Amino acid sequence: MPAPAYLSFPLHAPRATAPLALDGIRVLDFTRYLAGPWCTQTLADMGAQVIKIEAPGTGDETRSFQPPDVDGEAPYFLGLNRNKKSLCLNLASPAGASVVKDLVRESDVVVENFSPGVMKRLGLDYAALTAIRPDLVYCAITAYGSDSSAADQPGFDSVFQAESGFASLTGDPDRLPMRTGSPVIDIATSMNATAGVLAALVARERAGIGQYVEVSMFDTAFTLLGYQPMNYLASGEDPVRQGNTAPVATPIGMFETGSGGPIYVSCGTQRSWIALAVHVLERPDLVDHPDYRDNRARNRNRGALMSLITDIFLTQPRDHWMDRATRGKVPIGAVRTVGEAMHAPLARERRVVTRVPRAGGGEVPNIASPFRFSATPVAEPVAAPRLDAHAEEVLRDLLGYDDARIGKLREGEAFSPRRSAEAKGKG
Repeated sequence: MPAPAYLSFPLHAPRATAPLALDGIRVLDFTRYLAGPWCTQTLADMGAQVIKIEAPGTGDETRSFQPPDVDGEAPYFLGLNRNKKSLCLNLASPAGASVVKDLVRESDVVVENFSPGVMKRLGLDYAALTAIRPDLVYCAITAYGSDSSAADQPGFDSVFQAESGFASLTGDPDRLPMRTGSPVIDIATSMNATAGVLAALVARERAGIGQYVEVSMFDTAFTLLGYQPMNYLASGEDPVRQGNTAPVATPIGMFETGSGGPIYVSCGTQRSWIALAVHVLERPDLVDHPDYRDNRARNRNRGALMSLITDIFLTQPRDHWMDRATRGKVPIGAVRTVGEAMHAPLARERRVVTRVPRAGGGEVPNIASPFRFSATPVAEPVAAPRLDAHAEEVLRDLLGYDDARIGKLREGEAFSPRRSAEAKGKG
């Protein structure tokens, strides 16, 4: 069996210590899957202490998303939960809920992505928790919005891509619409939730108030359509799939090369078109050609121009064209696989991928946070926690529980897997 790919990347190099942007902020994380954990991981990267509340015995469902695995954990989970602490609680038990309420007294933010109504049934909704901590920032990440007629419906990224019209923009015009390979609705929802939490923290700093923040995947999907909704509202015409081209400018598209793989050209401005013609194609005559001299002309004659460019790119390997594009500052990218992208020179230079040690031994891969702060850097990456790894630290050090208190909580099934109503009846 070959060695895992991440072992070829360098160990993370610690930076000089410095204050972090969210030092002193504590977040209770009741999220799982993707949109919620990505949000709370971002807050942790910015310096917040994030306590991830998980189900006893199983934890976040993504822990089981294997194979592949790294040191017994799913890469999916490892990539969304760094810099967090794990505590297992049975939220359906009064004893487990009592621990949450004690934690809320010591916390600033709650983030959850349960179905609407779940936290209320547990006695842990916004109203209940703000009775304990009035200035609490409570963020709910929902599928269709908690106040919509579809509030109780399950929601998944690909469904929202379909329902919002997002998928209708992706793929070739003569085929069915396609979802994106990456779950962009999930990711964008997490970003919106992060922004919402940060805005609410600023409002609390200024006005001394907490508040309820809700971000829905359904609403987020529409914002990802960019300028397309406004174009539709102005013209009444639905946009059509363009494949790898774009209706607004030419030449934009993907081209095969003589060898080494395809490239993507994105020359949406007159300046980039001139640079392409002169420095890459070595066809300065095209700049003033009446069929191609401006963008409107190039759009009218898109077929002929794209065919001409296709023939030129097939004469040399990809590296040849990429070298010319770099020297001429022309917006062209090599079309890489995920593995090729991670091993590419610039990704190596940016240290996008590193390895970080894990408590108890071993190492796991890490994808760097994209944030760069001059005064308050992101936190040093700490590998995602083992299930319930921080129970002692949270219960004893943070909450000050003694053996007697922990014993009573255990008797009250605070740390036991949740039993179904049928199982309880048999017990």
